[in-house]
Amino acid sequence: MIKQFIADYGLWGLLGLSTGEQFILPIPSDPFLGLLKSNGTSIYAIMLVVFFGTILGATAGYFLGKKLGHPAIVWLFGERKVNRAEKSAKKWSMWGIIIAGLTPIPFQIFTWLAGAFEMSYRKFITAVLLGRMPRYLAMTYFGSMLIGYEIFAGENLKALILGAIQGITEFLPISSSGHLLIVEKFLQTPYSDAQMASFDIFLHGGSLLAIVIYFWKDWFQILKETGGMIRRFKIDTKSLTFKLAVATIPVIVAALLFGDFIKSYLREQPKTVAVFFILVGIMYFYTAWKSRWNFRRKIHLKKAILIGFAQALALIPGVSRAGSTIAAGVSMGIKREAAARFSFLLGGIAILAANVYELLSLWGGDVELPDLKFILTGTITSFLASLISIYLLLKFLKKYSMRAFGVYLILAGVAILSFGEIFPNLLS
Repeated sequence: MIKQFIADYGLWGLLGLSTGEQFILPIPSDPFLGLLKSNGTSIYAIMLVVFFGTILGATAGYFLGKKLGHPAIVWLFGERKVNRAEKSAKKWSMWGIIIAGLTPIPFQIFTWLAGAFEMSYRKFITAVLLGRMPRYLAMTYFGSMLIGYEIFAGENLKALILGAIQGITEFLPISSSGHLLIVEKFLQTPYSDAQMASFDIFLHGGSLLAIVIYFWKDWFQILKETGGMIRRFKIDTKSLTFKLAVATIPVIVAALLFGDFIKSYLREQPKTVAVFFILVGIMYFYTAWKSRWNFRRKIHLKKAILIGFAQALALIPGVSRAGSTIAAGVSMGIKREAAARFSFLLGGIAILAANVYELLSLWGGDVELPDLKFILTGTITSFLASLISIYLLLKFLKKYSMRAFGVYLILAGVAILSFGEIFPNLLS
């Protein structure tokens, strides 16, 4: 879609894409710079357009962050914490922006944060140009040589994007199924809904592998507890193994009873996803308020079962599995990081059960899987992104509440509903 946009509008299209990329568009323009050069466009013209687009977009993001982001983060985290963050930003921000500009790190975040933390505009725009322009120049040259290779092929790029979306959103409390549905509709992959549902199994497999590796000590404990209960032929109701097993039952029952209905109807409704984004976002505000008095780390059996019922709600696209289970734990007085750890372990079992069920249902069926390279690209990306997001969320929840994710979900829900009204065919 973006290649066609660049082909239709040429340098004007590149100007719009490179401007939006600096502060709002999640689609990088550099893979398409080589396309223009390979079509005969002067490299000087490309660099000039990208130069102006970078300045325009970065400036817009900077001042939006300053006018809107700064009051928002002060409200979310308090002025004292923001002042401390601003001191660190003054020391490291130029290097951070340069590195983000040179690498695939989402640059839009740094653009907004520079304004939100009131970095000097002169230093900001200097760092932007030092980071972005060498990257754009290199991508123009090498992109024109590599444009025919598979790494730039549209389908592999889509698989990489979907794998990253799955890995990030599976553990951040913002709903992986909802984001995957929206992004799959937006990217317009050539595969059927049934094939994409099969592809999602492999993406979740990447996340499952990340859970197993990251929490290997916990899984080792679970195996020891299981072995001990088998040897003694006695169930230990206080063990982590039993709590996880019992808490998994509600989602299995709900999946067997309502799984087909959710796949057939709710998976096809981006507007439903948007509504649940907003509802879950509002719930996170209550959770943030409730978590101020939490001190418990131990999760008793009754609470584990209630967390299991909360996980069952995550079968609905737009309801985050991690978010619903963490919010349930926090609402019952459990500390955020303890609730998150239990949530991830519980999610690992749920993902494994769901994947086994889906693979068995495909066994001997007529459903064709997507291309093998498409599956491998998405799965590997999902695994790597999952490892990173587990680490970051656990660090985040030690200091902060889920209010920031609530703000994101409400804004995302409103944006999807608005987008659907403006471009009704895009998400259909």
